[in-house]
Amino acid sequence: MERSDRIDSLKFVIHSLDAAAGKAGVKDVRIIICGGLAAIAYGMPERATLDIDAEVDCDIEVIKRLKNAVKFPAELSVDISRWSMIDIPEGYRERAVRYEAVKTKYVRVFILSPLDLIISKLRVFRDKDIDDAIFLAKKFGIKKTDLLKAAGKAIKTSPPSTEILRFQKMVNHFIKLAYTK
Repeated sequence: MERSDRIDSLKFVIHSLDAAAGKAGVKDVRIIICGGLAAIAYGMPERATLDIDAEVDCDIEVIKRLKNAVKFPAELSVDISRWSMIDIPEGYRERAVRYEAVKTKYVRVFILSPLDLIISKLRVFRDKDIDDAIFLAKKFGIKKTDLLKAAGKAIKTSPPSTEILRFQKMVNHFIKLAYTK
């Protein structure tokens, strides 16, 4: 898939969400895109995805209407930090980056910040998520110390569980992959 095709897909998804919000009768919905579409928005080469993962600032009735109105798989939530036993560091909503490449009428689109997106990718740790995280760390010059600090914040606010132990292993493994010379 060519870069322009991926960006066209991202634009299509945003236009579809905007139209769905209009049909749902809502205005000024804040959406934070994460997952594969966020990696595409940041320029991840050869990245494809079949769905949208996003946080939407609305109630469950609006989420249902949005989900029913879009014609592709959509995972929508009011709190993407709860998608895992490992939290995204507090303040992620404020750090989200406004995405203005697509003009919208009913939604305001943001992309999870690069560092927060890396943390969200390390929570899942599939091959494509590792590739996304390495790309983001290199493209945005994210320092190992900043990554470790963010991972520490994520762990600190997460509920105690064995998932923290797994996440720590994943972070350490990622550091070896992304920061070895």
